[in-house]
Amino acid sequence: MPPDIRPGGFFLAALVSRMARIADRLTTWSVNLSIMLFAPEWRKLPSPFTHGMMSEVAQAIRADSFLVNPLFNAYFYRAAIHIQRRYRSPPFLVLEHRVDAARRILMAEIGPGLDGSEQAFLARALITLADVAPVARAGKPKDASAIAHTEEQNVAVYAVACVALLFAEQGKPAGELDEDQFFAVVGALIAPRLPAIADLVARRDETGLAAELADIRAMY
Repeated sequence: MPPDIRPGGFFLAALVSRMARIADRLTTWSVNLSIMLFAPEWRKLPSPFTHGMMSEVAQAIRADSFLVNPLFNAYFYRAAIHIQRRYRSPPFLVLEHRVDAARRILMAEIGPGLDGSEQAFLARALITLADVAPVARAGKPKDASAIAHTEEQNVAVYAVACVALLFAEQGKPAGELDEDQFFAVVGALIAPRLPAIADLVARRDETGLAAELADIRAMY
């Protein structure tokens, strides 16, 4: 009898899955406790309206500094929570240590230099974030939008977060539009392009995805 249908096989698979979820939760709890005790300001969403934010997030993936390293994590973790709240009903779960795993992968791939365009960086970041899947659990859709209903929530969430950085990297007066409203506007703008973005991410086509992001930026 094949191993996957032997008696007890399903029980073992369920047990391993449960243990993995427990490990995820323990890791997230320890990260939350450390940040709460030592650097509670990291829990704030770094505003994409901050002048030069795009460059700072990109540089933070490889800066060997206790203070600078978490900026990539802070933005993509907090942005994911804000975007999930906009499009999905609780319960949902975003795992910060998986965002950090994406940062470490990017650090190893990019090495000592950050070459290429902003769109090329964001294309690579989006593919890597989708791979590690920080959005471990997505709630029920709140509305009929493509962002809310797509099955690939990691692609949808991080596409919004990346395009928001791309649009706002020159800075924008925060008084005109807050971050949650801005994420909602970006989501509405990219919704028609989401199937193409998801296809490029699935094919790991960094060049094509960078071109798609450049088109979105030029269009709006």
